[in-house]
Amino acid sequence: MKVSFLIVGAQKSGTSALSYFLTHHPNIFIPPQKELHFFDNEKIYKTTQVDYNQYHDYFQPKEQQIIMGEATPIYMYWKPAARRIHEYNPDMKLIYILRNPIDRAYSNYVMEIKRNQEFLPFKLALFFEPIRRLLAFPLQTRTYSYCNRGFYTKCIKRMLNFFPSSQMLFLKTEDLLLDHLQTLKKIFEFLEIPEYDNIEQKTIFPNDYLPMKKFDRQVLRKIYLKEIEELERMLSWDLSDWKK
Repeated sequence: MKVSFLIVGAQKSGTSALSYFLTHHPNIFIPPQKELHFFDNEKIYKTTQVDYNQYHDYFQPKEQQIIMGEATPIYMYWKPAARRIHEYNPDMKLIYILRNPIDRAYSNYVMEIKRNQEFLPFKLALFFEPIRRLLAFPLQTRTYSYCNRGFYTKCIKRMLNFFPSSQMLFLKTEDLLLDHLQTLKKIFEFLEIPEYDNIEQKTIFPNDYLPMKKFDRQVLRKIYLKEIEELERMLSWDLSDWKK
């Protein structure tokens, strides 16, 4: 039995909470370890023959757990991941949960501060991001991609080169927060499993400390305004709140 669905992103948008909720459905198996990082692992893909057994070792479903999935949000962002996922399972279902990219970028920065990976003020981190991203060339940087990860449409289009839109489900972070049960029902329908409402709500992500400065928010709004508008057209969403 192959893994049949992935929570592919976006990072800092509620993927941990969503994974937590889905583990409580009796028909779903998700490994205890979040973020398996299989399809973005360059060491694995250095060989001509990929050993999927090391991936499947994470999955030990019980008899009633008829589908398996995992959550690694960098899959959405990592360029080779789309092709690799398709090579593994062309029928893979992909779940996206997207957060306002302005807030996502800052939350990403705060996470790296907490990890002692970032020491620059946010304004300087944004300014130097293009240079820092080049340091990982020809790969993408996993750490200093605060702005770059928020260009969702580019990431979605890359997946659309390999998967039909019918195999993708797009959610907003606020949907999971404000309309918890209805959002989960939508996911269960997408995964073609029975509804299950015995799942308690959980905090999607803790509040970020160091509140974003008004100037920084204005800078990010200018960066992302066209992107948000393009996402509105692509997904037929109303994102007026994101643009404020």
